[in-house]
Amino acid sequence: MVKRRSNTLYTAVAAAAWLMPSEATAQVVPVDAAGQSEATGGEIVVTAEKREQRQIDVPQSVSVVTADALRAVHADRLDDFFTRVPSAAIDETQAGQPRLILRGINTGGDAATVATYVDETPYGSATGLANGGNLAPDLDPNDLARIEVLRGPQGTLYGANSLGGVLKYVTVAPRTDAVHASGQVGVESIDHGGIGFSMHAGLNLPVANTLAIQGSGFYRDDAGYISDPNHGPNVNHDLAYGGRFSALFRPTSGLTLRANVLIQNIDSDAPNAVDVSPATLMPTLGQYEQSHIVSQPSNVSYRVYNFTGTYDFGGAKLTSASSWGNLQQNEVVDGTAAFGTPASVTESVIQHRFTQELRLASSRPGLLDWTLGGYYTRERDVINENLGFNSATTGQVTLGGLELVNLPTFYREFAGFASGTIHFSKQFDLTVGGRYSHNKQSSAEIVGGLLVGPGFSFTGNSSDGVFTYSVAPAFHPNADTTIYARVAKGYRPGGPNVISPLAAGAVPRFFGPDTTVNYEIGAKSELIHRILSVDVTGFYIDWDKIQLLTSVLNVGVNINGGKARSKGIEFSSTLTPTKGLTLSANGAYVDAFLTQDVPGLGANAGAQLPYTAKYSGTLAADYEHSLGGEINGTAGISWRYTGSRQSGFATNHNPGAANGQYHLAAFSQIDAHAGVTFGHFRLDAFVRNLTDKRGILDIGSPISAENGAIAAAIVRPRSIGATLGFRY
Repeated sequence: MVKRRSNTLYTAVAAAAWLMPSEATAQVVPVDAAGQSEATGGEIVVTAEKREQRQIDVPQSVSVVTADALRAVHADRLDDFFTRVPSAAIDETQAGQPRLILRGINTGGDAATVATYVDETPYGSATGLANGGNLAPDLDPNDLARIEVLRGPQGTLYGANSLGGVLKYVTVAPRTDAVHASGQVGVESIDHGGIGFSMHAGLNLPVANTLAIQGSGFYRDDAGYISDPNHGPNVNHDLAYGGRFSALFRPTSGLTLRANVLIQNIDSDAPNAVDVSPATLMPTLGQYEQSHIVSQPSNVSYRVYNFTGTYDFGGAKLTSASSWGNLQQNEVVDGTAAFGTPASVTESVIQHRFTQELRLASSRPGLLDWTLGGYYTRERDVINENLGFNSATTGQVTLGGLELVNLPTFYREFAGFASGTIHFSKQFDLTVGGRYSHNKQSSAEIVGGLLVGPGFSFTGNSSDGVFTYSVAPAFHPNADTTIYARVAKGYRPGGPNVISPLAAGAVPRFFGPDTTVNYEIGAKSELIHRILSVDVTGFYIDWDKIQLLTSVLNVGVNINGGKARSKGIEFSSTLTPTKGLTLSANGAYVDAFLTQDVPGLGANAGAQLPYTAKYSGTLAADYEHSLGGEINGTAGISWRYTGSRQSGFATNHNPGAANGQYHLAAFSQIDAHAGVTFGHFRLDAFVRNLTDKRGILDIGSPISAENGAIAAAIVRPRSIGATLGFRY
């Protein structure tokens, strides 16, 4: 991950950070199949267009995975399910720092191309000046009702950073009907590594007919599997823990008030990477070994507070959503390879964000379904960096404060939006939407330290506005089929470059917004009394004025450069030939490439965008059968294929190769699970990566490892585990 940097010293160390998206290893989750299979007993309802609709009626590509499906296949982590969505990829070389990709829209940089929401709350940073591109929540699945993945630009309703799509977590709401409780404990052993464990507990308590409260907590200890001769075995050990509190109050039939508090911490001891040869990409030490004098821990903590109120006037519903988000990340980057002597950079990122959305939407079916709304966000961020020298024997800092960098940022945005669906008949409707957003930003860079002398500071300001839109005609030949076309635009805000007067003229003072325009046509249908479901989408995306992070006069800056295109086909299908048996398949063909030369990245037109496989897919089979009385047995197996990919471009990768990219070989994984349910209890066993396949997910820079090696993030090796849980 390349971040905003201040000068020669830190830019060199920045290049050592992990780079850009890959597909992660985990339990294969037939995401669309999981959602569709539930539909055989009831409709899948989504809020993709910020109102409740049947999934099959939404005129765009939406994948849904339910909480039950997550639990059934032990999808405990973000990377357990996200890469199972057609055309999706994830790069998370260290726990708590994922970068999400949909439809290949990715070249690196600081800002996200996939917007992330927790219910009504946008998560992370809206600006490219606060490293928001590699931060997304990794929520406990026991707190979720479902996950919605909206592919393609969503600028009309979801605003900034939705160039490629939206990942939306929908949490479980408190219930007033009865007391509900759940709990689970689990253990997992990783080949070549250690043993981890997990636990969860939750309670829903009705206080009155109009009031319910809900609380939960979880703790997950993920064992490591990579050793380091300087720091011992299993150095990439992780901890994830947190909880959620929610209250729902419904004093009248028309008024609903809901408060949510979400807390999560992710602590990681080291990246999930091994040292490999830059010539062959084969391990230089051991198959599961890295070597760093300086350890590289990271911790991320975030707190999300939301208060949402809705009032139904009878023909229209008013919704107010107020959210506060606080995030802090601390990490250490080993700079030994960059400086030729033990050195490190300690970095902290602090984000404080407030958002307010107010919208009025029709609440009764009619000729026109409409939504009108306004949105405001205010964000204050700061990045602090500290360069120091370290001991060659202990790795501890011996001389800190060599360079101290403080990067404060302020971001403010106003937006207005509208969306409507005109029902010309039962068979034909047209959905149209538009949004205008305007933002102002200010940023500063304050540099000091022993190597800098008295220090200096710079400031920068910017503002920009953009109009995004969507148009989607849809044809419904019957109640279980939708054929649609969609044109939509997404964007990321631009911002100021904080630069030294010495670089004036060589570095642009501003970088502008980049935009995507998506054209797609799709069909989704449930056939043979919902025994078979099929969802197919073809898409074509033009990406303009791509935001890039590069180095000018040894200063890390954001620029706009070049164009790219992504085109492909996504599909998912589910077949239930007999009671209890579900067969599913999903996959994608994605061809994402530059259409113009990008000198700032050392890349030429035709180069494939990083870490997106042209071919990927999942095949799965699940079976459930009564074993007598209240005992049911379940079993499932799945196969996941990740095609060959190209790594990042020359600036941070392989200067000797075409476009500076490494070719990463294809790999596949087999996962399986089996269990029994008896009464309120469930006992499960599972295995991930059954055949212990090795695959490279991500390649670091030429100075991401020592002794001439480079760092390569790898597939998680075979792991075997079991869980025991109850739900009441």
